[in-house]
This record gives sequence, structure tokens and C-alpha cells, in this order.
Amino acid sequence: MTELEKQLMKNNDALLAQVETLSKQNEAQTNELRLLREQVEYLTKKLFGRSSEKSVDLDGQLDLFQDDTAFTTAETTEEKTIVEEIHYKRKKRMGYKAALTKNLPIKEIHCELSGADCTCDWCNSELRHIGKSYVREEVVFVPATMYKKVYYQHAYECPTCKRDGADMIKKAPVPKQPITHSLASPSVLAHLLHQKVEMSLPFYRQEKEWLNYGLDVSRRTLANWFITGTEKWLEPVWQCLKEHLLKEELLHADETYYKVLSSDKQKTYYWLFRTIEHAQHPIILFQHDLTRSRVVPQNFLRDFKGFLHCDAYGAYGTLANVTLVNCWAHLRRKFVEAKETTSTTSKAEQGIAFCDALFNVEREIEKLSPEEKYQARKMKSKEILENFWQWVSSFHVLVGSKLGKAINYALNNRTGLMNFLLDGRCALSNNLAERSIRPTTIGRKNWNFSASTRGATSNGIVYSLVETAKENGIQPTKYFEFLFEHLPNLSSLSDLEAYLPWADQVQLACK
Repeated sequence: MTELEKQLMKNNDALLAQVETLSKQNEAQTNELRLLREQVEYLTKKLFGRSSEKSVDLDGQLDLFQDDTAFTTAETTEEKTIVEEIHYKRKKRMGYKAALTKNLPIKEIHCELSGADCTCDWCNSELRHIGKSYVREEVVFVPATMYKKVYYQHAYECPTCKRDGADMIKKAPVPKQPITHSLASPSVLAHLLHQKVEMSLPFYRQEKEWLNYGLDVSRRTLANWFITGTEKWLEPVWQCLKEHLLKEELLHADETYYKVLSSDKQKTYYWLFRTIEHAQHPIILFQHDLTRSRVVPQNFLRDFKGFLHCDAYGAYGTLANVTLVNCWAHLRRKFVEAKETTSTTSKAEQGIAFCDALFNVEREIEKLSPEEKYQARKMKSKEILENFWQWVSSFHVLVGSKLGKAINYALNNRTGLMNFLLDGRCALSNNLAERSIRPTTIGRKNWNFSASTRGATSNGIVYSLVETAKENGIQPTKYFEFLFEHLPNLSSLSDLEAYLPWADQVQLACK
């Protein structure tokens, strides 16, 4: 081989290597361009498109599970026009005004004639009543009123003992205050907590409302009442509820961010832990913490053993003696996001269809017993899952794309997504926890922040008692007033069973 031929071969190898390098660079840039276009398309639809995740039923849409093989080509059928007569009886509905006021007490106003007005204008004879007719309804608002209680303690002495030279004086018992040397009564504290947590009113707005009622109190005093009353009387109830919660066999968990001014951290967090939907005694607890690390669930759930419904956040995966039940609604949401990009619409729709099939099974078996649900899932849901995992593994996706993230989420959490089959009491999704934690996001939008960690912790305790009271069918404001009235007069707070939301005396007094 001549020197010229060697040089030509060398140049040819160099050109091939350069072409290969350019080809790889071109493929990488093409993939990057696809990802950027997908992101722009997704964000545009997020900004201007509809936000609902509900599936739209399309005519001729392929049913995944109508035969043994999924995703076969649909057969073309002739279009037929069918005329169908439908006969139905229209059910009379309650009027709009009647529905709005159905729970209000009624005070009838009778417009009657009396005295000289009840005589005939022509012959001056006395008129005889012949009946009445309905005219209209209106709702009357009676503004809240405040008054001041002034306590006097009466003392009594024994005259017989006094004649014998001994003084025996007995004083009447006086109910103790929730906050010593404070003007705040149980009813004021209960309304303060209601306004702050249930109505999401920050203290600077409450300050104006209390002034309208006749109480000139600063927002700083309101904050002190809120924190002191919560720490002194409501936190022991929260701790008692936590003991009951950790004895449950199935729980839900979630977390959301918050802001505390006194903290050097940009974000702090509210953690939610709650019972399942059909628990005998529903409990919803919020805990504020400065971190989102695994230490929080590890400490809170140290004594818990059982199933935990949650998202795929890694902190929950470090828990001992806990079986994670991951959320299919989260996975479905990722397929919905992938559907927003035109390049992966068909695959994303197939993923959504699998998720919908599982949720349809859950709707069918909703009213069955846990054991019946367990058996029904083995017969129906298990087959859907087998087809789903076979489908997930049947194709490759672009790493970093919306569809790729959905597929990787499914594969990485396969065990957790399958664990709902282990117990009929398990749920397919963690939507229950997401709905329960939503009030804190509303409060966050109105307050924006808490000045201190004590305030944020107190918010979490009050949220816990508000949501738990609602779940147990009692009014939170009445419950708070009941606690602030009775707990200060107890000799010890070691046994609070009779003051939990499901206790008989609480149910009787706080409905």
C-alpha cells in the first residue's frame, strides 16, 4: 500500500469519526429541541387551556379492555341513525329561595287590621276575618352583640364557729379563665379561632371587626390570645388525638409549603396525617415543621405500623414497619400533562385510559365491604394492572419528556402502586389527604406568612381540631368554646378522652 493510499484511508477514518460525532450532536440537539417545544406547548396550554383533568368521551373511542388484546385497531362500522323515544317524569325541585333558607328558624309576620281600621268604610260595620294569603319571604340579619361579664365571689361565714372563737369562711367557686388576667372569654377565643382558621381572616382584618363590636383590641393582643389559648388548652387535645391516630392500621399523608418570617429558611412546611375515609373515629392532624426532610415522618410515625397512602416523595420510603400505598391519581396527572404535547398524545391517552379503568372498578365496588373489595380487585383490577405493566415496558420514551417522566414514575414506584391490592381498606389514590390539606393553602393565600414558629405551630393545631371536628359532625366554633370553658376547670389534663370530638358529651353539646 502506497503512502498516498494510507493517507487517504486515514483521512477517510477521520471523516467517518467526524460524521459520527456530528450525528450524535445532531440527535442530542434534536431531542433537546423536542423537549423545549414540548415544554413551551405544555406551558402555553397550562396558561390558556382548560385546567380540568376529566376525560372527554369521544365517539368511537377504543375500549382498552373490550377483548383480550389491548390497543388493537378499531373496526370500521357503518353509521346508523337511531330514533329513540324517551319518556320521563320531571321531579319537582325545591325552589331556589326555599333551598337557601331551609335551615333557618321561621318567624311569621301577620299583617292584620285592628280597632277602627277593622270597620267597613261604607257602613261602619265591624269586619269579619275571612282568611290570609302568602305575600313574600325575607331573611333578617341580627348583628353579633358583645357584653361584659363581671364576676363577684360571695363569701360566707359560720356564726356558730365564730362565737366559739374560730373563723370558718367559705367562698363560692368561680369558673377559671382560659387565659389568666385576660378579657378573653371562651366565646371570644372560639370566635377568634373561627375567624382566623375557618374564615382565613388575618389579625389586622379581625382588629377592625372587633372594634365594630365594641372591643378595641390590637392585632398583637389577638395573636397572643390565639397562641396562648392554643398552646395551653388545645395542644393537649392534639396530643391525645395523635395517640389515637398512631393506633390506626391505615393512614394518609401529604405536605405543603408555608412561610415563617422569623425563620431563615425560605420555606417551611405543614405535614398532614389523617385516618382513612371510613374510619370509626376520623382524625386529621397538621404538624408544622421547618424542614421537609425524612426526619419529620420518621419522628411523627415512629409508633405507627400499617399502610400509608402517600405520593412518591422519598421521605416516606425511609419509614420502618410501613407499607407505602402510592397514588394512581398522581400517575394519571402525569399522563394528562403528557397529553398536552401533540407528539405523545396517543401514548398518553392510553396511559390515562388504564388509570380510568382502575378508577371505574373502584366506583363499581365503592359500597362493598373491605373483604369483598379485596376479592373484586383480584378479579378485575389485577388484570388491568398486568396489561398496564406490559404496555409500559413495550416502548421507549425520550428521557426528560412529559411522557418519559410519567413512565419512569410508574416504573420506579411499581411496588407502591400495586400495594392497594393487599387490603380491601386501601384506597387507589391519596386524594383524601390532598382535599384535607387544601384549607392551609387558602389560609396561606390570605395570611401570606406567620411571624413566628409558635404562630405557625398554633395554626396547625387549630386546623387539626377544626377539620377533625367537621369530620365527626360537630361545629368547630362550639367545640372550641366547650373546650375553653371546661378544660381550665379540670384538676388534670392527663385524661382527655371525654373531650375528644366523638365523645358523647361533646356530640351532645356541639352539634
